[in-house]
Amino acid sequence: MRVLTIFNLKNILVLISIFSINVSFSQKKDFTLVLDAGHGGHDSGAVGFSINEKDVNLSLVLKIGALIERNHKDIKVIYTRKTDEFIPLMTRADIANRNKADLFISIHCNANARSSAYGTETYVLGAHRNQDNFNVAKRENEVILLEKDYQTKYEGFNPSSPESIIGLTLMQSVHLENSLKIATYIEENFRKENRLSRGVKQLGLVVLVYTAMPSVLVEAGFISNYQEGRYLNSEDGQNTIAKNIYKAFLSYKKEYDKKSGGDELNPEVVEEKEKPLENIRLKVQFLASFNKYSLNSAQLRGMKDVEIIKANGKYVYYAGNTNLKSEGDNILKIAKEAGFTDAMIVEFKEKEYLSEEYFTIELLLSPKKYREKDAVFKGLNNVVRERYSNGYVYTSGKVTNYESARRLLENIKKLGFSDAIISRVPNP
Repeated sequence: MRVLTIFNLKNILVLISIFSINVSFSQKKDFTLVLDAGHGGHDSGAVGFSINEKDVNLSLVLKIGALIERNHKDIKVIYTRKTDEFIPLMTRADIANRNKADLFISIHCNANARSSAYGTETYVLGAHRNQDNFNVAKRENEVILLEKDYQTKYEGFNPSSPESIIGLTLMQSVHLENSLKIATYIEENFRKENRLSRGVKQLGLVVLVYTAMPSVLVEAGFISNYQEGRYLNSEDGQNTIAKNIYKAFLSYKKEYDKKSGGDELNPEVVEEKEKPLENIRLKVQFLASFNKYSLNSAQLRGMKDVEIIKANGKYVYYAGNTNLKSEGDNILKIAKEAGFTDAMIVEFKEKEYLSEEYFTIELLLSPKKYREKDAVFKGLNNVVRERYSNGYVYTSGKVTNYESARRLLENIKKLGFSDAIISRVPNP
């Protein structure tokens, strides 16, 4: 066995003694939670159907953090990353340790060569008991191979070696009970949403071993499963998953407060405080350009829920669609952290009708000169052709209400015009 050459016995005992400092619940007033979005930057993680794990992980972490920050001012939330960047595993643990965190939650998505595999899993540090579990540990730990000088930094740790992983499990057994507690709450909440819970499991995961506090790694679902992948990438799915983990955290924090003498939190009381805005949708305008970019273009820097509306000859790019001010503020913060420093929140009034302008649907730009009755426009009436730059722009429809324009756009996309967008133009 290579265990003692990888983590010699002296180092293991020193680490155990350091970690023992946090064996009981802390007595300090404020609670510090570290949220870790797995992967990032050039490390995409698992790849599903047109989605990358790193993006889903980040979106989930930001949603969980927003729920906590909005409702609990006595809880300090620290993120290992809030943008699409690569963070080494050791650095993630260092962030938690430097801030003397009370809990570490790492968010991931699962993957399997069997596309039929689905369900949630939550891991705590421990020995894997079968080949499937080892494969998960191997995949998550292999991230260290993307780091420079990883053999020195991780003392010769080999993510493909079962013996290496056994050496890890000795170091954090002191926090196992509390790690199992939060992991169990998370999986119980997933089951309440009628999702398949594959249970709480133990694995030798590098990102967990170096954290000096209770720690879990959540696999929120299988990105390799088409149906579950769509759920993981949807706004409703992510909101539900974030709520499940948030409620699990509150259950854990309630028990923490009982042991530390702090104020208890009531999940049923504090969860919803904010009233939705009436007849108003908030979007974040983050870019305006004469160029029309695809939704997965690098120029959009990974912004989610992007909508393009053409106005005054420019393509204006919006992110998000919410009637909650806090969510709008969070989307704005994400846009600015992504480098869109001039981003701003814009109100869309659902029942407002334009008087001097109208909405139409831009079908396509093409150098070809089509007629309205050509096969390319099958199923559409009132197609308008106008000269545009070195070609033609084709539009269809005329409405004066934004929500009507949205419905018209959805119907037109069903006819195959996947790149169609809303265009706002002045009355002639």
